[in-house]
Amino acid sequence: MRSLSLVLAVATAFASVAACREVPDGGAVDAPGGAGDGPSGIGCDPREPRAVSPEAFVAPTGVQARITGLIDGAQTSLDVQMYLFTVTAIADRIIAAHQRGVAVRVILDDHNANPNVRTRLTSAGVPVREAPSLYSFSHAKYFIVDRTAAVVMSMNFNVDAMSRERNYGFIDRDPEDVADVAAIFEMDWAAGGGEPPKPADLACTRLVVSPNNARQRILELVNSAKTKLDIAAMYISEMTVRTAIIQAASRGVAVRVILQSSTDESGGIAALRAANIPVHDADNAAFFLHAKLMIADGVAFVGSENFSSTSLTRNREVGALIFEPAQVSTIQQQFDRDYADTPAVP
Repeated sequence: MRSLSLVLAVATAFASVAACREVPDGGAVDAPGGAGDGPSGIGCDPREPRAVSPEAFVAPTGVQARITGLIDGAQTSLDVQMYLFTVTAIADRIIAAHQRGVAVRVILDDHNANPNVRTRLTSAGVPVREAPSLYSFSHAKYFIVDRTAAVVMSMNFNVDAMSRERNYGFIDRDPEDVADVAAIFEMDWAAGGGEPPKPADLACTRLVVSPNNARQRILELVNSAKTKLDIAAMYISEMTVRTAIIQAASRGVAVRVILQSSTDESGGIAALRAANIPVHDADNAAFFLHAKLMIADGVAFVGSENFSSTSLTRNREVGALIFEPAQVSTIQQQFDRDYADTPAVP
């Protein structure tokens, strides 16, 4: 993918002007690209084979042990960007890494006080910065271990995520993907500390990143579906995404959706049902649906992006497409179980 970088950098400079466009449901505008930090998809294929297959996982079962095990395994560096962080047991593992000489840095969203965790980390000497004001919310949920593994998730480091929320994540050891996640962290770390900007070069990446390319990549995934499209999310409020889903069903794609009716304030369930798309309601399920998941013909999106204008165009968010068959199977099997275990909306 990097062989295209010089051509893409030039193309991105021209494309960034066209990237600033209003969305139909009002207000939200795509962020224009900085140097090498513009919209993706210009000659790039987000499904280009990885050098190393990722490892997909489903939460909450065993997820806290997985996270702490990865943190405990850090030898040289540990970078964490987290929207909501309240689990002190995870904070203590980060502190332990710092105390054994690992170079640790943590970015927290300033809309979430995280007072106990923030104080716990800073009192132990762990470098912590507020997320930069470049975004409406720093809603990303990832960490990078030794610059060799990036762990990207839909889950926060909060108590419910460890015990009752349905979330998805993956451990990515592909060098290009890890370098891209690391570049995002470096950009936000510098901006959060008032340092000179270090724009992340995302002109050619497999990642799905807001505010850079997230809406484009999600729309491309929905529009690529030919036979099957499965979605599990708290809500679908971004109108171009909702319209694309309805259009997929109208062209004969078998669409199945799980939503959380208590968080569906924009009428997504009603709009999808009006189009005869089957929707299941997770409100009374054994789990709280915090996933942000799409699976189109064996290609899954996993990440922190909700399907809203703010999330897709104004927040800091990180995700990716998972297309390796064994990993998609892990995700698909959980979706199928959750769909079977939740009631259909009449």
